[in-house]
Parts: sequence; C-alpha cells; structure tokens
Amino acid sequence: MSRTVLLLVCLATLTFICSAKKNRGKDGSEDVGVDFEVVANLEFENGTEAGTESGTESSEFDGEFERNVTTEFLRKQLDSLRKKVDSTFWGLPSAANIDVYRTTRLDINLAMDLKNVSGVARSFRLRGTVDIYYVKEDPDAEESMILDSWGLKIKRSRVSYDGGVTFSDVRFRDHNRQDGLGHPKLELHVDPSQSEGIIRIEYVAPSAESLRYTSLEYMTFSDVQNYPMLVIFNQPDMARTWLPCQDTLRVKTPVDITIDVPSPFTALSSGGLVSEVYTEDRTIFEFFQPMSVGAQQLSLTVGVLERWNISERVTVWMEQRRTIRDGLLMEADSLLKVCESMAGPFVWEHLNIVIIPDKIGYRGEMLGPNTIYLPSSMFETTSSPIQDDTLRVQVLTRQMFNSWYGNLVTAPARADYGQMMIRGINEYLSYYATAQFLDNDEQLANFFLLHVQEFGTDYERKINIAYFDVANHIMNMISLADIVGGPEILSKFFRMVTLFSVADQFTTELFWDTFTELYPELIDEDTGNISFKNVEITSTYWTECHEIIAAWNSTEPEIRAKQLKNLNYVQVAYLLDNMWLMELPKRTVRDITSLLKKMEIYSDPYLFSRWAQTALRLGDTKLVEDVLEYIKTYEKNAGATTLLSLLTETSVESKKVKKARKQIEASSYLSWN
Repeated sequence: MSRTVLLLVCLATLTFICSAKKNRGKDGSEDVGVDFEVVANLEFENGTEAGTESGTESSEFDGEFERNVTTEFLRKQLDSLRKKVDSTFWGLPSAANIDVYRTTRLDINLAMDLKNVSGVARSFRLRGTVDIYYVKEDPDAEESMILDSWGLKIKRSRVSYDGGVTFSDVRFRDHNRQDGLGHPKLELHVDPSQSEGIIRIEYVAPSAESLRYTSLEYMTFSDVQNYPMLVIFNQPDMARTWLPCQDTLRVKTPVDITIDVPSPFTALSSGGLVSEVYTEDRTIFEFFQPMSVGAQQLSLTVGVLERWNISERVTVWMEQRRTIRDGLLMEADSLLKVCESMAGPFVWEHLNIVIIPDKIGYRGEMLGPNTIYLPSSMFETTSSPIQDDTLRVQVLTRQMFNSWYGNLVTAPARADYGQMMIRGINEYLSYYATAQFLDNDEQLANFFLLHVQEFGTDYERKINIAYFDVANHIMNMISLADIVGGPEILSKFFRMVTLFSVADQFTTELFWDTFTELYPELIDEDTGNISFKNVEITSTYWTECHEIIAAWNSTEPEIRAKQLKNLNYVQVAYLLDNMWLMELPKRTVRDITSLLKKMEIYSDPYLFSRWAQTALRLGDTKLVEDVLEYIKTYEKNAGATTLLSLLTETSVESKKVKKARKQIEASSYLSWN
C-alpha cells in the first residue's frame, strides 16, 4: 500500500502546526494558515506502511484516494470550510462578542490556598490574574468587549495598548445575573479605536461549578491531616466559572499558565512544564501550551501526587499510598505509538495520565491536551481470575485518541455539530488499536464492532440517546471502511479531515462533503446520499458469548465455572452487562451470582457493578447489601450512580438507600462551596 497520501496529510498537518507554534507570539498579531506551497513542493518516495508486507498491491480505492487528494483539493476544501464557519452559528451558550474582539493569547496566574474547617484542610480557594491578549476584528464597531464570566468576583480590570508596558484601569460591569439571553457575562469598556490590547483581570472564584474536591482519609501524613484534591471539568462550557474568557471552541490560543500551590501539593495543567520554583512552604509551577486551544480544553489538577516517569513524553500521576496494578500503565508509551501509527504524530509533546478516585464522579470523556484522567478502580488489584487487559487497553486508547479527535479536531459539546461523530471516531479507532496492541487480535476488534452493531440496532432498549448516536456513527464507519477497501484507508481519510479541522471546528457536513468529493461514484443517484449497507462481521469471541447466553437462558440452565474460565475480560463484561435482556428467572440470577462469588469475579468492582445492575433489573434483591457497600465506596462513579438510581426506582431497602444518598450528598466530593 502506498504511503504517498499518508505522508502528504501528515506533513501538511505538521506544516500547519509548526507554523502555528512559530508565528503566534505574545502579541498574537500574525495570522496562521496552511502553507500549501510548501506542501505542494514536497517530494515523496513510495514505500510500505507499518505493519504491511513489502510489495502489497494498493486497492482500487486506495489508488483513487491518492489520485483525488491533490494540493488544489486540499486548498478548495479548506477555503470552503472557512466560509461555512464564518457564517455558522454554533449554538454555544457564549455571550462573548468574538466577531468584534478576539483573544489571541492567555497568560494565567493562579494561586491555590487551603481552606480549613475545624483545623482540617477541606478545600481550595482560588485567586487568579489573567492577561488576555486581543485584536479588534471589526474596526468600525463601537461596542464594549464582552467576556464569559460566571460566579467570579472581579476585583480589578486594567488595559494596556502598548504591549504591556503600561496598564490603566478600565471600567467594567459584571452581569453575573442571567441576562436576556440567559448568559452571565463581563462587560469591559475598552477603547474601540485601538486595534489591539491586553486586558488584565484580577479575580477570585468562590463558586466554580467546574471544580471538584475532597478530603481523602487514605492520604494521611505524620500529622494525620487529610488533604484535598482538585480536578477541573470544563466541558461543555464551564471554563468561565474559574476564568474570565471567551468560552467557546471557536476561539483557540496559546496559553501560559502559572499555578502557585502550598507544599506538599503538585499542580498539573495543559502544556509542557516550563519550571518549578520551590520556596519554604509553596511551589510555583509554570506550563506553556504553544498549540492553540480553547479555554474549555484547559486542564488543572492539584493534589499530593506521586510521579512515575514512564518515558520522556509519558508520566503517570496518582495519590500517594494508593496501590494499583501498574503493568499496563508501564506500557503507556507503546500504546501511544500504536495510536500514532493510526492517527498521525502526537503533537502535544507530553502526556500526563492521572489516576483519580472514583468518588470524584469523572465519566472519562473530558477533553484536554496533555492530560488523561482514569478512575482508580480500573487498576485495582483483585482476586478475580479474569485479569487480562482487553477492556483497559480499549479505554486507555480511546482516551489517547482524544489527543487527535477532541483536542486537535474539536466540535461543540452541547449540540451534535460533529461532537458525537468525533466520539465515534475515537471509539472506532480504539477497537483496532486495542487489537493491534494485543497481538493483532482481529477477533477482538470484530467483537467490539459486533457489540456496536447490536447496540445501534436495538431500538427497544432504554439507552442514553448520546451513546446511541455514537453507535450509529461507528456503524457508518464500519460501512465506509468496507466500501473504500478497509479501515487503513478510512484512517487516511480521518487524517486528512484532521488537517481541515485544526484550522477550525469539525462538522459532520465537512466530513461528508469531503468524502463525497473524493468518491462521487458512491452517491446514489436517486437519493443523492451514500448508500450504506450492513457489513457481515464474525468473531469467535462473540460466538462463545452467545453460546453461554443460550445455556443460561434455557429451560434447564447450565451455569458452570468452565464457561467463564476461558473468556477474556471484555467477554465477561459483555455477558454480565447484557443478561438482563434475557428476562431470566430469579433462581437463575441467584445461581449466576453464586458462581461469580465462588470464582471471585464478584470482587472486581467493574464486573460487580455490571452484574449488580443486571440482577436488580431482573428483580433480585439479595445483593442489595453488597450494592450499598459499593455505592458507599465509589459514591459518584458511573456504576454507583446507576445502582443508586435503580435502588430508588425499585424502592428496595428504602431506609438504607436514603442513608446512602445522604452520605453521597454529605461527601466532600461536591461543587466548590
């Protein structure tokens, strides 16, 4: 298979990225674009793609892809995209007037202080100063600058029109109440005759909905004091709750962020670590993100953390004294290389993998360059015999693909302007990355795809509509890969769409217009659309699972340990998660519970939560005590919240359920204040 197009797309993307890094200085005045002349003059050699044998012939569509992807094609598609973006209302709840004033750079200085309750550190207090570099987009506009700001206390606002040499106070009005559009905002009366400037805002964040904290009893030290942990969740539009900004993904800038924290805390954020300055009782961390990112993409973590240097570009962080299975994490850089082989170069330079407590309630989908958050239960050591990494690899690679589809390629989170498709691309690619990492296990990739097909066509099941949409996007990708000659060629197309989307936001319209431009012969003349077809997929793993389902769902059910011993983790999770669809009698449900306990699969928190949901749906209340213990332990993770909801719906053990709910409500994992 020829690498011509692959190299073209990768180098074009890198040309754009390098241009962005080089041209956007602190004044932010120079525009960034794709240097098509450089791309056009590049010379390539034919070769073989990684993982393929030399001399493999290109498919018909692979050759068609190469012939159609020309420099003029790239220029045409990008110009078309820019025109569409300029005239599109994205539906984001942002009050910022970005068509008049546009941010070109952010310099953020934060100071974190511990807030004590009865002499015990219970939470953080946040003070901040931000320098917002801006240019005036509309020279004729006379209006004030509008920023997004929600719940912040603005202490002072100043402006500089000479590059930061001198600052003078500027009048501001804090519209923290809901205005007519339902958007809190900050109005700054800058001089409309100035074409550019720097706004400096001093503020505190007393009520930031995007911040979570806790006191952790297992983080004790010589003084037996509990220490809190802080993680920022920004999606879909929560950056404004801790930072005055233009809180929309239509505005992306380089960011310099400095975080001053008390010892012994460590701070992590988006970008590479520039410096660490230690004083007697505090540490100042500075990070710089040269890539242009939106405020929603900024990450922030503060805690007493232990550092594992996996490689020069991958670091794992976790709370001190926590014991986890670390085998897979030690191979994180190898996993990242697998993702690169499919999606192109990892441009963010460094990746932090942060292991956080399940109690914090993180669902695993937050975007943010340089940072992945994973729940600690994912790596707990258990006595279960099902210990392989099939599911863990899939979860980790899906998160890694966010570095491309989610951080380079962005789309608004509040509406389906491509955001669901981006999630679908990550999920789809993670199946093949997992299979490649685990000895090129094609049967495993097909098992994932079959699960999606089952999920996406089950209209009777009560499911979250967002995941249903993701499944349908993946089904479209399965069909597209079959049409064009395989997932490898489809991955090439994804890389090309990445090039367009780095310049602006991703849309489903961009995706399909570009695809039909490349392959006009695939359009159905009657409908004007691409005709999709069901792709027949087989997997021995799938067959094994359904043989067990049939045995458990028979009139004389056969429930044996030998049925599960030879299955992998993904298969067992699928079985336990889907048996509720079979409407099993309670006797069978309890026999399965007994088997899981005997095999100690019951001790695995992820597998337990899946089976507990199934058992409760099928009316078995015998494991309520164990369910309540799980809820008390994990509080706000996805499994605990779903189980609590099921208990509430069925009115099971109402007094104990109320007690568990009160515990969660009283937990220190709450919104700021």
